[in-house]
Amino acid sequence: MLQVSAVLIFVVFFALMVILSDKLGITIGILGMLFTFIMSGWLCGIAPAAIVGYFPTNTIITLFIASTFFCYVQQTGLFGGVVARIMHASKGHTALIPFALVISSAILACIGGAEVAPLLMSPIAFAIVSYAGLHPLLAVISTYCGTAITGMFFWTGGGSTIRTIVEGMLDEGLSYTASYETVLFLAGFFIIFYVCAYFTFRRHKLDSGKISEYFSKKPESLNREQKFALVTVIVVILVTMIPVLIQTLLYANPVTAWMSTHLTLKQNCLLGVLAFHIAGVGDVKDIMKNRIPWTSFINIGGCCMIVASAKDLGITDMLANGLATAIPSGLIPAALVLISALLSFTSNQFAIVPLLGPMAVVLGEAAGLSPATIIVCIIAGCNATGISPVSMGGSLQLIGANEEQRASIFKKQWLTAVIVMAAMVIVSLAGVWKLIDGIFF
Repeated sequence: MLQVSAVLIFVVFFALMVILSDKLGITIGILGMLFTFIMSGWLCGIAPAAIVGYFPTNTIITLFIASTFFCYVQQTGLFGGVVARIMHASKGHTALIPFALVISSAILACIGGAEVAPLLMSPIAFAIVSYAGLHPLLAVISTYCGTAITGMFFWTGGGSTIRTIVEGMLDEGLSYTASYETVLFLAGFFIIFYVCAYFTFRRHKLDSGKISEYFSKKPESLNREQKFALVTVIVVILVTMIPVLIQTLLYANPVTAWMSTHLTLKQNCLLGVLAFHIAGVGDVKDIMKNRIPWTSFINIGGCCMIVASAKDLGITDMLANGLATAIPSGLIPAALVLISALLSFTSNQFAIVPLLGPMAVVLGEAAGLSPATIIVCIIAGCNATGISPVSMGGSLQLIGANEEQRASIFKKQWLTAVIVMAAMVIVSLAGVWKLIDGIFF
């Protein structure tokens, strides 16, 4: 199949997936699966049984297990109590409220994952929009930046999933190094970006009287179930985190090697779920029926499948060859950031990293960077435009908004995504990836 024709076919079907999902109200993942069978099966001759294998089983299992555990935690109201304490600590000072939103989002993303933070923080952020005059776009930027700063730690659901994908492409050691690089870059980038956004919207003054009234009530003490959930979360995070940090950063030894392999987030979350049942905490029927994000799993699976069809069409090899031979080595990281950012406008990193990740070794040699750093370029690009209103990340940030608020910032969210993407490309052109690569290698 001619390269130009392959690209056109993929672009047409990808666009149809997005458009029909919006117009017909059908889950985008279902369309992604259908179009994968058409492109890979009908056009490329791939057997249906092989196409079924494109479904990202490992990714979905990791997300399902982590989501189930944190749904138990969320059901106790623990996360709400954590946020209430952070917000109450602002003492009603209007200048601190946006930063309190960022800090709360970052803490929730760190302990609960990037999928949990906006579910809890968006309603609070938009309550402040309605109640005290916070600019709605700054509300979205606050929760999104906070989530991006810590949401990719390897013990979170999303971070663990991406690390596992990278491990399959490279090896375990490089996958953890990529995790550290990702957090370092995203934290530094989004902290700086948020400070700039904060002062851009500083003229939108909050009503100090209403803010003081809103946060005047002292948070209630944690109840028995919340205390149990807090202890369980801390134990799960520490058992997941400490052996890996010791093994990869301090002293490699057989004990922590075994623990980091056999006590990963998946196993620890399952043990946590068992602990909740033994303690009689949580309603499993409510969690399975109302709280597990089944639609998100379908969307992620469908997007991963349709992106996998790009390999059958020869697009992945074309991109790898083009980037390695037609682009100067110094521009490769910026090009990867740009490509993954453009794809992330309507997709997610769980689909994009498997598509572009296999190029890491070839492009790393061409750019003079570690393959792990090349992977991080891709992840960073995905996070640049994840704030777009039609992406999974951007749509989650709008959960607490009413229709009027959604309409008022819809185009502004698109513009913000473009600005973040442009800023990240500029930073990449400035040589930030050489610096980060030099820190770890």
